[in-house]
Amino acid sequence: MTDELVAPPGLIPLAVGREAEVFMRADGNVVKLMRSPSQEERVQREAAALQALADCQHLAPAFVETTEVAGRPALVSERVSGADLLSRLSRKPWLVLQVASTLGRAHAAMHRRGAPDTLPDLRDELARRIESAAALPHKFVGQALDRLRVLPPDVRLCHGDYHPQNVLGTLKAPVIIDWGDASRGAPSADVARTLLLLRMGELPSDTSAVMRSLTAVGRGMLARRYLAVYRRHAAEKPSRLDDWMFVRAAARFNEELEVEYPRLLRLLEESP
Repeated sequence: MTDELVAPPGLIPLAVGREAEVFMRADGNVVKLMRSPSQEERVQREAAALQALADCQHLAPAFVETTEVAGRPALVSERVSGADLLSRLSRKPWLVLQVASTLGRAHAAMHRRGAPDTLPDLRDELARRIESAAALPHKFVGQALDRLRVLPPDVRLCHGDYHPQNVLGTLKAPVIIDWGDASRGAPSADVARTLLLLRMGELPSDTSAVMRSLTAVGRGMLARRYLAVYRRHAAEKPSRLDDWMFVRAAARFNEELEVEYPRLLRLLEESP
């Protein structure tokens, strides 16, 4: 990241993202400090997800507390060592199949856990995103909402933004981070989101030209292996993925990533 990170007193800068700044506290724990006071809900969602996974073989960082720093909400959790899987791939692209396998196994393990009642319903959230996506062509709004209405509800724990950059640790002991979009929903909806990101999500701005070239070749391999391993380990096999992909692509317009619009439109136009 290129943003200059100014640490509040007593905190050591670690990283900066679009929605939050990350610091280390004197006790060694990590403080994820949201940029805006209005993001309290995201902190509470992340806290609920971490607590729900507290006994799941360290699949997520241990929750410590929620707090406030200079009027901004923050989540405190244990610090996880190890690079994220995208960084690992950028250094060793020949690990693509191992990374994909790790993604599939960890996602399947996560989906065995029921979601806390405090988390929002995923179908309701997707409907809101689709209805408020200004750049989404009107004809696709109705189609996406129609498909969403007939898709089955569920109460499994869904991450909402599961991709290689949000998995730290090692290939054998992955730790999933950034749970601000956690919800109650169907695992297939979460899988569809991950497939969408693996196949066409925009890479971070600091990604090297070499890695971009390799990604163009390896996206399909990564996505196929991830899905195959997920199917092998999941308690229930994903279903209605074409419908969930359509809904997820429509909802992605709400995030206003203009560089992705042509890819998303192509998926919507070509969807069965």
